[in-house]
Amino acid sequence: MKSFAIIRGCCFFGLLGLPWAPVRAEVDPVSATLFLDFAKDESNVKLFHGAKRVQGRFGGALEFTTALQYAEVALSRTLDGIQAMTVGGWFFPRRSGEQYFFFRGIPESGPLGERFFRPTNDWVNFVLGTDQRGFLLGTINGNGSMPFAHVTVNEVAFDAWNQLAVVKDARGFQKFYVNGTLVHADEHAATAGKIWPFRDTSPGEPVRLAMPLGGRIGEAWIYPREVSADEIEKDFLTKRDRYHPALPGRPVRLREMNAHPSAGLWKVPPGADTWPSERQRILDGARQILGSFPKAKAPLDPKMISEEDCGTYLRRKVSIQAQADDRMPAYLLIPKRKPGRVPAIICFYGTTSGAGKETTVGLSGRAPNTPSQRNHAFAIDMAEAGFVAFAADYLRDGERIKPGRRPYDTTDFYQQFPDWSIHGKDIWDTSRAIDYLQTLDFVDPEKIGMTGHSYGGHSTLFTTALEPRIKVAVANGPVSDFLHHGMHWGVPKGGGNSQSMPALRPFVRDHTLPLPVTFYEFTALIAPRPLLVGEAAGERRPMEEENYAAVREVYRALGHANRVRYHWYAGDHDYPPEARQAAVEWFKRWFADDTSAR
Repeated sequence: MKSFAIIRGCCFFGLLGLPWAPVRAEVDPVSATLFLDFAKDESNVKLFHGAKRVQGRFGGALEFTTALQYAEVALSRTLDGIQAMTVGGWFFPRRSGEQYFFFRGIPESGPLGERFFRPTNDWVNFVLGTDQRGFLLGTINGNGSMPFAHVTVNEVAFDAWNQLAVVKDARGFQKFYVNGTLVHADEHAATAGKIWPFRDTSPGEPVRLAMPLGGRIGEAWIYPREVSADEIEKDFLTKRDRYHPALPGRPVRLREMNAHPSAGLWKVPPGADTWPSERQRILDGARQILGSFPKAKAPLDPKMISEEDCGTYLRRKVSIQAQADDRMPAYLLIPKRKPGRVPAIICFYGTTSGAGKETTVGLSGRAPNTPSQRNHAFAIDMAEAGFVAFAADYLRDGERIKPGRRPYDTTDFYQQFPDWSIHGKDIWDTSRAIDYLQTLDFVDPEKIGMTGHSYGGHSTLFTTALEPRIKVAVANGPVSDFLHHGMHWGVPKGGGNSQSMPALRPFVRDHTLPLPVTFYEFTALIAPRPLLVGEAAGERRPMEEENYAAVREVYRALGHANRVRYHWYAGDHDYPPEARQAAVEWFKRWFADDTSAR
């Protein structure tokens, strides 16, 4: 038997002092595959390690006081071939933290602390609980094309009753409810909508209930269909006097990241007087891992290739010379309504399978000639907001893949530049893009911004750190540490990997060697220019909260704490609508303030 200790991680009757009186349930038990109401006997449920039944104004519930206690009920071969499914119930956690309340199978722990929850081959799995921050977590029969358990940014209250439900609909999308309210749906996620067939042909695991950090469970249900929002709301309104207190749910789209105390992260506490020398030390370390940059620039030699009318903006294809015999193809998205010179935003895509810049402007998915994904086409958001957007192919992707080479192959680059790095080259090429943008008569040369997702997210951080002409930055989904991502960074020269800084290789192989620069130190070079960083709650990026604390400490020391914000959004590795809208608002806010980058 598995040990589940690893899962760490105003009522009218009440006012009168009367016991709870039964009322009609709006979530109909008759159509459920499993409906457990612990106000009743429910003798089919087995209790382990001291879990017990208790009575109270709520009628009845299972009570758990230790991490070892759990209950289980047999369920097998009952969900095969269904098209949609709902799991839910009423839960009263005593503490906030990582714990799974109602589940069949549990998430696996990945090497970087991720929680994987893949669909099984012949039995239907699900999980409903909270992550380490106390955010609602749930997944039914796999989470789209991502392997993670799906995490929202809605907190589940402790010392209170919570009606929680997760729906997987027939299109493969998931919906999340808290106390009668739809708080999140993944229908706009780039990775969602993948249909995993419901196969339930083997015994599989039993259904289990637990509250590892203490608490009670009043009800738990499984439906072989999508329970409607109206049914869930009515269930909450009908039972909230029984399960008291239970406050109405409230959707949360973005949540500011927690900032863990930064004691020990800075050897020299940041201050207005100490920062200049610390900044120089960090800059020296950053240059050490990036390698040697070229000494001279080649002429830009800009060329216009084509132009298309896209309604509210023009999409102009251009190319510039990044280095001698190395041209950088790009799209310029130019708003038709331009009140004089406008800011320009450099848009750097996430790792693709060879599509490069086509993803950023909505012409392709990650692989060439595949359907585009709106969340990855964030250059369009910038153009529609009135900014000029610049979306280029960077080396080893899109039109800059050499014949016979696969995307992200570093062989040719390191043969030519053995003492440089791919990330150094990306910074150089973006600097050349700024040179070009500042020549355009419709661009405000003093208002250049940059945003990127994933690989483009940390490229945004590195480039902004070294390129002072970038006045405002938004990094979405970047990694957040060097050592915790290990060989992700220190791939050998000639390896096929998007992250490539060979000078980091000795340090990720031997952690006893002192790093020339940490990730948060590198990021802090951006201060005091405005910086917004977004991360998916479900990814559990290592050191993300510590990074925020350390970087924010520098901004505070420089008197500009309001210029930095890290936030979480629900789901997986993506640039969802709420994060893209936040990016647009960030650029608008700071470009409207001419003092923002001083």
